[in-house]
Amino acid sequence: MVPPAAPGGVSALAAEWDVFLSYSRTDADKARVLARILREQGLRVFLDDMAVDDFASITASISEALARSKTLLALYSAEYPRRRACQWELTYAYLAGQREGDPRRRVLVINPERAAHHVHPVELRDAKHWIWPAVPDALQRLAAQVAAHVAAIDSPLGAAGQLTGTQEPRPIPWLPAPARTGSARFTNRLAEQWRIHTALVRHRAPLVAEPGSGSGRTAQLRGMPGIGKSVLAQEYAVRFGSAYPGGVFWFDLHTAQGSPTTAMDAYAQQVAVVCHALDVDDTTDAPLSRLLSRLAVHLGERGTPCLWVVDGLPDGLQWEELQLLRGPHLLASTLLTTRSFRYGSFAEAIDLPPLSDADGFRLVTSHRTPAGDVEKASALALVHDTGGHPQALDILSDLAETTGFVELRNRLHATGTDILASPGSPHSEHRSVKPRHGTPLASALLTRPLSGNRPVDDVLRLLALAAPAPLTQTVLENAIASVDPYDPWEAGSAVSEAVTTLLGSGALLPDPTTPRSWTVHALLARAVRRHDVDTARQEDLRRVLLHTLAAPIAQEPRDGAPHRAEPAPFPPLGLPHSGPSPVERSAAFDLQVELVTRVGVQPLDPEAGSLREALTSLHSLFATTREVLHRVAGESPPPLVLPRIALDLTNQHLRPFLALWHAALRQHEDTCPPDRSAIEHERLWSRAADMRTHLAALREPLTSTAEDLAALCGIDLLHPPRHEMP
Repeated sequence: MVPPAAPGGVSALAAEWDVFLSYSRTDADKARVLARILREQGLRVFLDDMAVDDFASITASISEALARSKTLLALYSAEYPRRRACQWELTYAYLAGQREGDPRRRVLVINPERAAHHVHPVELRDAKHWIWPAVPDALQRLAAQVAAHVAAIDSPLGAAGQLTGTQEPRPIPWLPAPARTGSARFTNRLAEQWRIHTALVRHRAPLVAEPGSGSGRTAQLRGMPGIGKSVLAQEYAVRFGSAYPGGVFWFDLHTAQGSPTTAMDAYAQQVAVVCHALDVDDTTDAPLSRLLSRLAVHLGERGTPCLWVVDGLPDGLQWEELQLLRGPHLLASTLLTTRSFRYGSFAEAIDLPPLSDADGFRLVTSHRTPAGDVEKASALALVHDTGGHPQALDILSDLAETTGFVELRNRLHATGTDILASPGSPHSEHRSVKPRHGTPLASALLTRPLSGNRPVDDVLRLLALAAPAPLTQTVLENAIASVDPYDPWEAGSAVSEAVTTLLGSGALLPDPTTPRSWTVHALLARAVRRHDVDTARQEDLRRVLLHTLAAPIAQEPRDGAPHRAEPAPFPPLGLPHSGPSPVERSAAFDLQVELVTRVGVQPLDPEAGSLREALTSLHSLFATTREVLHRVAGESPPPLVLPRIALDLTNQHLRPFLALWHAALRQHEDTCPPDRSAIEHERLWSRAADMRTHLAALREPLTSTAEDLAALCGIDLLHPPRHEMP
């Protein structure tokens, strides 16, 4: 059973210290000088001289001194936020002030740096924020200002973090047990922790409300596998535990393996364990809704805020299921972690970015100090190679114990065994940032091997081939439409469905500068390139993508209205001096033959012929174009001209026409009664005239393409030479 919160009232304690001086050990000299000046002002200053760098090192005397101090004065250097114990002390004082209505009343900041961007939370950058004085007189004046501020406070910070008689801080109650303790290798993420806290307590701290932000109580951490969502949630729960005296309820859904049904079953089982531990429901196999209702009553009776964490939400949960994952009482702040980017409307989203260069370098070198500039450069290059991915850098850090950074980087990029595909070093069982409780990184990034030509696999391959450059929806559609087995009218929906699926798995990174544009993380791109089962398919897509990017791409209409695709601004063919190769010339001739004999170049008389047959005839050009691309792909002497012409033909002209009219005509054909012929039914179609007009407008760009092909192969089938009669 979760023990009740300690009676915190500040009245339960007497103020023993005016100032608790919090500082990094790298600033010890400044801290001693500051403490002496403050004491000369008559202030009682607590200054701890022991090295405290982790939560486990926070002794009883430090915790009790903090509880019995009126204010915390942070010597907030650039190194300060990197010390977990310093941040624990700062957070303790900040939360004490927040409970009083103004967190800035209890925390004072002295910044010895030129800039202030390292100071978190942002509310502390402008409130009682002093610069380290350059002369002794200024330091005296600063101490006098601190004394004046402290004189207006008559109570200590409080007993929220007071000890239970042991030599460690009072633990946060956790259910289901065991409690998480964070990671000894946790790296910074300070800004994200404060963003989480702001999102969860905004409803009771109007001071930190922002326009357009959520209403509080619920937040979600989003990001790709191995980016550190779970360990960040653990770190937040430990560091900000005093804000939740009612305890932490932690529900782990990773064992569900991505299945929404299994995830909800696992959640229900863990909720039942909590209910049993709290003696609120003894019924076996009670419905989840009943268990949550009983828990809501219990939390309301306790009357203390608590933290409700649901770790590892799979994609595909319904809205009703999401509501059940929310803390059952308004006293419960809910923090979710998920890979999916499709729950944005449910909770305020905090996207977890890769580590910065500085934090990534610190992590990868945590077990080995680089020897010399070359080693330092290689270690930093590893940070860039992995895209600042914490899990990958953690694995490389272990490997660096026995391998230099230069050799390690060569091994990372070598063919053969993937050093990131194994669970890690002999120490891997102690690594708390492993995804899915020990799943190898490559398997976590690619949940199943890529094979075949499913749209989601092909879109992922294209994005991996282009990474780190983003690809737009239009480029993806043009590339997909140029390979088997996709029909032109399927490309748009195939890409959209694939993008939706990939967003649900956390694989895509939306490009902030271009709408409907995405890329993938460097590690995911690497995993696709190294572990794709169908390497031949990957090569086909690579060629098509290069040709698509080289060809001018015109924007396509999105309103569905009949529209003639304007010819792209085509530069002169610019044939190489040696002329096209025989293979390219032959392929251009074959494509010209197919083109000039089709409806589109050859006009369709009004009321004559079949619109369905015209569509089928134009569609067959796709097969010819794909064959042409394969024939010339192996040509060595650049520049190749034919692929640019071929892709312009299919993606600029044919695909927009076919995608629009195939669907429209098919919808009309489905309404044909059994006693009416297909031709008769087609002529009764209300949009038949519009389609014929659009088909006639297509003749100009197709004829222009045929002329380009004639110039390339040297034989003009549209304008054959006239021979005079003898």
